[in-house]
Amino acid sequence: MLKLTLLFAFLLTAFNNNSIDHAVMNNNPSHTDCTQKKDLITGKMIYTSFDEPATNQGGRAKLYKALSNVTLETIPNSASTQFTISFLVDADGRISRERVVRDEVGKIGEQMLKIIKSFKWAPATCNGKKVATLTTLSTRMCLQ
Repeated sequence: MLKLTLLFAFLLTAFNNNSIDHAVMNNNPSHTDCTQKKDLITGKMIYTSFDEPATNQGGRAKLYKALSNVTLETIPNSASTQFTISFLVDADGRISRERVVRDEVGKIGEQMLKIIKSFKWAPATCNGKKVATLTTLSTRMCLQ
């Protein structure tokens, strides 16, 4: 297996918590209208707006460092590739409903999900209450 060092180009990296910060829009940072919707598969309520997003223990820098340690079995046709993964951070911090949305090379998304699940997560909060949120990570990687 060929091991490549991957350099993350975070120009196109984004954590998307599927939210609009209503508190900022309404100039009322102390109260957010907690918009939620019911997940049709699990029956759980998923919040689409909140005060603080779900975060991994150690912060994003530690997560990005861990994500940079993936390996590839083959070299892709281009010098960069993109992947997108999605997962639910439950109100108790557990990861569920994880899936690979886009993986141009194959197998990278699965490795990323294993790394995501290896971290402890603090759930999102809305008005001081821990809530479940859907999180999407989309990243472009440049191969060196």
